[in-house]
Amino acid sequence: MGTRRQTSIKVDPIAWNAAKIIFKEYNLTVTDAINIFLNRVRIEGGLPFPVKVPSERLREAMGEADTDNLVRYDSIEDMMNDLKS
Repeated sequence: MGTRRQTSIKVDPIAWNAAKIIFKEYNLTVTDAINIFLNRVRIEGGLPFPVKVPSERLREAMGEADTDNLVRYDSIEDMMNDLKS
């Protein structure tokens, strides 16, 4: 095996913690599991599992959500104050 590359990634903490528990059942670390995944991608030349294309309704909903009419907030407090008014 060649030289290891250290990296930093941002992950969903809920998914991370759940995955750690599952990987422990296999006696794997998260690093082990990520290396398995990356090697499967390399071997298969793509994702090692099927990914479904979004349905037409989902694409429509995503398009509706991607408009300039959305209200954006800088904080939860700002959003909650707006909802109260």
